[in-house]
Amino acid sequence: MKISEIVEATGGTLLCGNLNDEVNSFSHDTRTIKQGDMYIPIIGEVFDGHQFINQAFEKGASSIITSLPMSDDTHNIILVKDTHQALGDMARWVRINSHAKVIGITGSVGKTSTKDMIYSVVSTRYKALKTIGNYNNDIGLPQTILRYQDEEVMVIEMGMNHLKEIDYLTHIALPDIAVITNVGTAHIGEVGSREKILEAKMEITHGLNENGLLIVNGDNDLLQTIKEDHFLLETIGIDNPASLNAYDICLEETRSTFMIDYHNQPYQVTVNVPGKHFVYNALISIQTGLALSIDIKDCIRGVACFELTKNRADMIETAQHVRIYDGTYNANVDSMKASIDVLSQHKDRKIAVLGDMLELGDYEERLHREVGTYLSDQNIDITLTVGKGAYYIYDEVIKAGKKAYHFANNKKLIDYLKNIIHPNDVVLIKGSNGMYLKEVVKSLEENI
Repeated sequence: MKISEIVEATGGTLLCGNLNDEVNSFSHDTRTIKQGDMYIPIIGEVFDGHQFINQAFEKGASSIITSLPMSDDTHNIILVKDTHQALGDMARWVRINSHAKVIGITGSVGKTSTKDMIYSVVSTRYKALKTIGNYNNDIGLPQTILRYQDEEVMVIEMGMNHLKEIDYLTHIALPDIAVITNVGTAHIGEVGSREKILEAKMEITHGLNENGLLIVNGDNDLLQTIKEDHFLLETIGIDNPASLNAYDICLEETRSTFMIDYHNQPYQVTVNVPGKHFVYNALISIQTGLALSIDIKDCIRGVACFELTKNRADMIETAQHVRIYDGTYNANVDSMKASIDVLSQHKDRKIAVLGDMLELGDYEERLHREVGTYLSDQNIDITLTVGKGAYYIYDEVIKAGKKAYHFANNKKLIDYLKNIIHPNDVVLIKGSNGMYLKEVVKSLEENI
């Protein structure tokens, strides 16, 4: 963007600098500043980014926006009322002035993996940009759009903890296609109910272009209630009739295959990661690709070769051939059940190591017990739990007559696990990030 365009987008005032100068990269973190970047000082709960302006200049920043007046003769300085709002305004300006189609993705679980798979499908035909990692909030989403160069499609992930958050994001991204993977219980303690979570997810349609397309999982009970509005609606499904259905599903230890029908022709699809939830992701990705006029065979090829963002359901094999499913990034009821399903597909001894699902509020006991009941019906050999909420998982497993142990902390869990683990065991380690179960994963990697 030119400095003049940034001034226009933000409604700011150029205190000093050159309106014709160009900025090609933006950062709110001085640790990532490169020569010629624009630094955006965000005022957070702990730090005020304005304190690091001089550090940004020392690292090579050529320009800044600021809500505090200052004088400088060697840099481009734009005064704005609110740097956070200005960040969003710049991204919205870039999106409006781009020629790209935008795909917005939200949902209680599976956002990042669906984003990765859609990107793989889209990239078979178009030059595409996608959200890196989980840069899906009010800071990360604008920065993703500000990375835009000349891509034909932007694949943008949108996360939320509260109502109105996706409303803000969608009015920046202005998607042509919106995707809702599912409506579960993630953040139910913050929002209040699954119906409120549906309301929050449906905010993605507020910025959807007129006659844009909404793609939803038709097997999800709440998403089944959605009707066409100012948008077109397409559904995907396994258990219920949908615009695109999977059938003859074969779930294996390391992959899944299934059939779809398109224009009265059958096609086989292969997903090179295990789990029924990835079948849903694949259906959404194919439906998205078809909406962008990508040939069905290219859509299927894109699904087959997609790469999952690191730290999302990683499979690790140790020196003693113990296989570890690392699900320590986050957890909710749906992702817990999906991970348990994947574990249960294995033939070798299966150990589930489960920690608390956080942010459940008054639903904590009920939802942890729901996971425990679900796990008890699966072919899991040993269950190990840690955390106040996960105790209820343990309690349900014990009541079902299955083998389970509960631990006061991660250290005691690790000590026990090291003593019982055997070569060729398959271990699922799953819990919310705040449970720090990554240290269990690292201990097994280093010692088993």
